[in-house]
Amino acid sequence: MRSLLALLALGALAAPTTALAQPSPDAPHPFRDLAGIGVHGATVRGDYDGVGLGGRIRVEPWRRLGVDLFGEILRLQVPRGTRLDVPLGFHLYTPLPLSEDLRLRPFLGMCVAGSSIHPEERDAPRADDVLGGVLGGMGLDLAVHEHISLFVEAKAVLWLGHDRTVQRWTGAVDNEARLFTIGQAQLGVMVHPGWLR
Repeated sequence: MRSLLALLALGALAAPTTALAQPSPDAPHPFRDLAGIGVHGATVRGDYDGVGLGGRIRVEPWRRLGVDLFGEILRLQVPRGTRLDVPLGFHLYTPLPLSEDLRLRPFLGMCVAGSSIHPEERDAPRADDVLGGVLGGMGLDLAVHEHISLFVEAKAVLWLGHDRTVQRWTGAVDNEARLFTIGQAQLGVMVHPGWLR
């Protein structure tokens, strides 16, 4: 009898502990936040190659639809000069959960970019252009902390702009617009402050 009472007492003590250990559906989690901010690094390949850095603001007001507003600075390889592109844009995405901490994120969007090619000589005129583009791709998000997630993305961008050339002392912009295609891979981190749930 004493052994039975001891077992019942131990069970009564253990039950509340087990209940407290269960995760609450309202516990902080990156994918439950309605907003976040992030930074990423990028590599560019295609009609031109390069690397860059970017940042974004994420708003996810609905369960199956969110938007990223982003800006980037890309340093691209060109002969006899330096090219800097500054894209600004947005993409809409649909989060597709794979598990509690992992999800896919297909997206589509639009962007514009100010683009400047600087010839090798410091005082030589630049070759500037404004590009417009559409983009699509896929992201993979991994929650690593209640307020932090990591992401990788692969996207294709179709740009409309002008051919440009630079020589040592001058830059020139072609009169006819044409299409350019690039692929871009990105690795970044998002911070989800938890202000909006």
